[in-house]
Amino acid sequence: MTWRHISESLLHWAPLRNIAHGCLRALVVGVVFYFLVYLLERASGGTTEQNRSRGFLQDVVYWFYYRSGLNQMLFMAALFSFLGTRLAFLQLTIVDSLHPIVRATLWILVGDFCGYWVHRLQHASRFVWAFHSVHHAQEQLNFATTTRFHPVDHFISDTLRFFPQMMLGASPMSWLPLYLVMDFVANTQHSRIKWRFGPLSRILVTPRFHSFHHSADPRHYNKNFGALLSIWDHIFGTAVDAPEQPAEYGLRDIKMPTLWSTLLLPFGLLRQMYARPSSSSIPARNAILVSRSADEPPSG
Repeated sequence: MTWRHISESLLHWAPLRNIAHGCLRALVVGVVFYFLVYLLERASGGTTEQNRSRGFLQDVVYWFYYRSGLNQMLFMAALFSFLGTRLAFLQLTIVDSLHPIVRATLWILVGDFCGYWVHRLQHASRFVWAFHSVHHAQEQLNFATTTRFHPVDHFISDTLRFFPQMMLGASPMSWLPLYLVMDFVANTQHSRIKWRFGPLSRILVTPRFHSFHHSADPRHYNKNFGALLSIWDHIFGTAVDAPEQPAEYGLRDIKMPTLWSTLLLPFGLLRQMYARPSSSSIPARNAILVSRSADEPPSG
């Protein structure tokens, strides 16, 4: 077989075409979000230099990896297909008869409630935290940080979220306008938009609210876990706010300066964590303390 035949076969290979189309969509959406968030950051008095940092380029790679559908094709599609056929009996058919608005509201509430507790698990479990630390290692928060997750971390969280989504049936996010609004809200959470949004912040996770979750200040550790709705943090006592946004983000004791380090370092952290006994004297925090005892993750 000649190189010409190989190239033609690749061009007609459906999965490769899907990835190419996914990359194009990721590019278009990314460019639109970049300029919209940039304008909102400037209008609110927020900083914009993070959008020109090396960390931003790392996040862009993650953006294309997940947004193109490559991760879905490599890891999730086969698993969800396997689980879906065997867990079909869990679907609540009564949900299908509800009004579309009621069904969408229920889907969002249940999904976000589960997301809140999955996020707390990502901080409470030493194993999961080793991979979730990739997300928190970003010191220059930007809109693309929303996709900065280690594939192992993403696999665990997606698998855990699959079960409640399976019970509720198809996602209402298939309605394009709702999907775009929700997607934009989610992608602004790591931006530097400084507006407080008034009482809306008591319901939705705003950029200001979520910024404290990434704060390097010990007073803010293990706070503001909400994904879309901030109500769970207020209900379960994990909400925090302050007059000024955090001055420093990231992990003080863990640095991931390169893309390769974000992929490989978590495995080294796991080895360090399980090679030493845990210590109850270590303060809870959202970082792994390599320079101190036991490399402990935070408590939920």
